[in-house]
Amino acid sequence: MSEETNQLNQVINLRNMVRSIIKKNGIKIGITDLADATGVSATQLRYWLEKGYIRSDSDDKQKKFPYETVFRVAIIKKFQDEGFTLAAAVKKTDRHSTIIKAFKQMLYDRLVDIKDYENGSVLIDLGIFDPEPSKHLIAHLDDEKTTFELK
Repeated sequence: MSEETNQLNQVINLRNMVRSIIKKNGIKIGITDLADATGVSATQLRYWLEKGYIRSDSDDKQKKFPYETVFRVAIIKKFQDEGFTLAAAVKKTDRHSTIIKAFKQMLYDRLVDIKDYENGSVLIDLGIFDPEPSKHLIAHLDDEKTTFELK
């Protein structure tokens, strides 16, 4: 296999891996791990589960939660720490969740290529730039900033 083919396969594998992570969330954690990760007690989490504020992917006694639940619980807790009631915190979190889902969908739909460089910078090809179909929208990320270009 040529070096060029090997590099192309690595790019495709990285792209597919990132898209798979974005689209599917197959990672599951238990309630103890969720409590440890978020600082919310297992008792509170069971209450939130009973109220429908969070969901479990299992019906048995050993509850398993999608990994994205860590973020949901952390956001709810953040709003509660800021003084919001549980119901208000959940409502605000639901709004944020809609935005995050939309962002994930956009990234899944548009991600064409990812390249990382030894200097730590990353190039992300977000595909065809609709107003100029002959060009791609490219994001350059480094430690200090993100810039865009049409290429």
